[in-house]
Amino acid sequence: MPEDVTELVRKAPLSFLGTVTRLGDARMSNVPADERTAVVQVDEVLHAPDAFRRLAGSEVTVQLSDEIDPPVVGEAAAFFTRGTVYGEGLAVAEVGRLPADAVQEHVSLAARTADAMPFSAVQRDIAATDMVAHADEADAVVVGTVVALEQMGGEPSTEHAPDWWRAQLDVEHVEQGELSPGPVSVLYPNSLDFRWYEVPKPKAQQEGMWILHATEGDLSKWAPYQLLHPDDRQPVQKLETLQSARR
Repeated sequence: MPEDVTELVRKAPLSFLGTVTRLGDARMSNVPADERTAVVQVDEVLHAPDAFRRLAGSEVTVQLSDEIDPPVVGEAAAFFTRGTVYGEGLAVAEVGRLPADAVQEHVSLAARTADAMPFSAVQRDIAATDMVAHADEADAVVVGTVVALEQMGGEPSTEHAPDWWRAQLDVEHVEQGELSPGPVSVLYPNSLDFRWYEVPKPKAQQEGMWILHATEGDLSKWAPYQLLHPDDRQPVQKLETLQSARR
């Protein structure tokens, strides 16, 4: 896999194969056009948030990068972009571009597999790499099942309070950290406030690979570990991914 593809997918929330239909023009009336504005026909979406997976066949306005030579009308390319305006149409800012044939391998692979989009495999590899790096920085990594849940008290009620709960895990396997199989207590913020809503909320009898962080200060009296990051719970199968990366 070319490194530039991976890095571009990291930087760009939306990529697509497209053909330039107009230069110096915009598809949306509220988007000013200049010599680095293009209208591009989307031929195939390569990766995208759910809301933009069905862009194929539509035209989007692309504000071309100052660091890349502008394309010519009729040129097909893979555009890596981030959204800027969404309303009567879609306007995006270009963060990278590759020749169409540079991504054809991914397009062909997706057509032969169950992948939703051509860059689904790239996104999985990125997620696995990030998960391994995150686990390497944690205090413990275990496989276990949630056997009890308990709300903790004594916390001042404020707008962004985490609402600490404690999960009891029955640890079956210790991959990393100074603890043994058996019961271990783990704090997690049960609040749905924007500061906390992406942090895993354990459920009764839920299995997983748990990436744990040591508690500090007053929190340590409640539990030795806590969940703090969206990636702190992984499917049990991710243990094999972690172990393979560490070999």
